[in-house]
Amino acid sequence: MKTVYRISEFAALCGVTRDTLLYYDKIGVLKPAFVAENGYRFYTLSQFYEMDLLAILKASGTPLAQAGDYLHNPDASAGLQLLQERRKALAQERQRLLEMEQALSQTIESIREGLNCVCGKLTVQPLDAEYLLVTKTDFTAPPTEQAFCEKIGEHFALCEQSGFGARFQTGEIILQQDALQGRFVESYYFNPIFEPTEQTSVWEKPAGLYAVYYYKGSYDSLKNEAYALFLKEIAQHGYQLSGDLYEDDLIDHFSTPDPAHYILKISARVTRREGKTS
Repeated sequence: MKTVYRISEFAALCGVTRDTLLYYDKIGVLKPAFVAENGYRFYTLSQFYEMDLLAILKASGTPLAQAGDYLHNPDASAGLQLLQERRKALAQERQRLLEMEQALSQTIESIREGLNCVCGKLTVQPLDAEYLLVTKTDFTAPPTEQAFCEKIGEHFALCEQSGFGARFQTGEIILQQDALQGRFVESYYFNPIFEPTEQTSVWEKPAGLYAVYYYKGSYDSLKNEAYALFLKEIAQHGYQLSGDLYEDDLIDHFSTPDPAHYILKISARVTRREGKTS
């Protein structure tokens, strides 16, 4: 049985390229067993098992330098710790990918809702509870563009810190008492999350009977026109506001460059006014 292989032969045996072995030699991860006087590199059959171990560690996501260190000093306890660390890292990555997939699915559904909705028409329907990750704005008047960017940046940072890095859907909350007084200034920015957590920045949008209104237009017209139209429609349908206003972006800069074509969804809990029937 052949026990010594030239670099191209050993590369073929291990299922890698010659350049890969040259790179491993250069960075010290796996050097040839010996180098002949003519400069030819030679590998032994025992190094095949080192390459196999290296391939396993690489497949698990272990950094090449760390895998090389272990290859030079294999030890059962160190190997156990290394694999446990990789398992933890893979579990975290799996969770991150799951959250990204959920965020993408949620965004796809929102865009579909925006494309299929009827704008300018109010509907009243029961909605399930939702959980929102929120950032308080402290605005007492419509914010300047700079103030908006600073606060929304703070909210995005909160999303990252909380493990909700995907922020395709960012909405705003206007408190009931402000809306009733015609002050349509956002008190919170929010992103939907998929389950409640123990964070103090989580807000529950309660289940209940909601008025839902789709509006086509820019954010500026949202403040100047849409919210007032929403409250007017609620009254004309025989209902009264009984909760905060929630605004969700369905079609925004992600889907169109023209703010006039944005589609925004406004919803709020309502109750039927006394003396009014369906």
